[in-house]
Amino acid sequence: MFRRLFHISLIVTVGLSLTSFRMPAKSDGRDKLIYDVRGSFVTARPEISRSLVIATDMLVDEAIRTTSRPVMLPRTIIVIRIDKTSEIPLLIGSRHEAKVTVQAVAVGDGEPIAEGSFKVSIYLFGTEGADQAMAQKIAERIVSEFKLDGPRHGTLASALFE
Repeated sequence: MFRRLFHISLIVTVGLSLTSFRMPAKSDGRDKLIYDVRGSFVTARPEISRSLVIATDMLVDEAIRTTSRPVMLPRTIIVIRIDKTSEIPLLIGSRHEAKVTVQAVAVGDGEPIAEGSFKVSIYLFGTEGADQAMAQKIAERIVSEFKLDGPRHGTLASALFE
């Protein structure tokens, strides 16, 4: 009898302790990588369109100037390097792609803190306005990754559901 009571109480105790156990929420580490971005610098090789570099610099700079952080974060400057661009002609229009590398550099000592690269692509019916559209796409990705408060231009889907 005593043994049976002991087993039941042990099972209840273990059961209660297991029900109170919760796995921590899966964190992808993005919240740890938020910085107080103080400025940016956009660079590219000579074969990259100068208007793409200038437009990207203006859009990212505008996003940085409109961002304010309520808490103290590591102060950084981001270095944006447009590594490669390409235009792929299609039956109707063309697809434009760019490979971009972004590096966060500490303001205090100039040491790199983080680095990453990404690709963006757009589809256009003509080649007019390709640099501006590509710069907008690059800036939107940087604004999203660094959680800046820059102007975000919505898509048709976001316009329908807001």
